[in-house]
Amino acid sequence: MAEKKIKVSVVTPEQKVFEGEADYIGVPSTGGGLGILPGHLPLICFLDVGILKIVSENKPNLIAVCRGYLQFVRNTANIITESAIITSEEKKLEAVAGLRKKYNISQEITEETKKIAKVTAALKSLGRF
Repeated sequence: MAEKKIKVSVVTPEQKVFEGEADYIGVPSTGGGLGILPGHLPLICFLDVGILKIVSENKPNLIAVCRGYLQFVRNTANIITESAIITSEEKKLEAVAGLRKKYNISQEITEETKKIAKVTAALKSLGRF
């Protein structure tokens, strides 16, 4: 019979953000939302920017996370993330938006990629590439 609780640890490079037990974990993985109950098969996944939901005794703990990894083995969830903010239901969207603004560099990459593509196209049209 599976254990009734999941041991959860959430850490960033600077600090331990959460340590406790849970009945359920909702994870913002890069492949989409993932729900974990006690007895789940072992897994490792990448985290996306989003809300990590840790539920114990019907009380949710919400933590905005910014990328990272989740390892789940033998009802133990180890979550390592770049940044984490403990938040509430009312402020979760604001917390995620703040993390996206501070840590998500996709816009910078997109602009650089556009510049490189323009230069590459110009070189091709000259027949030098």
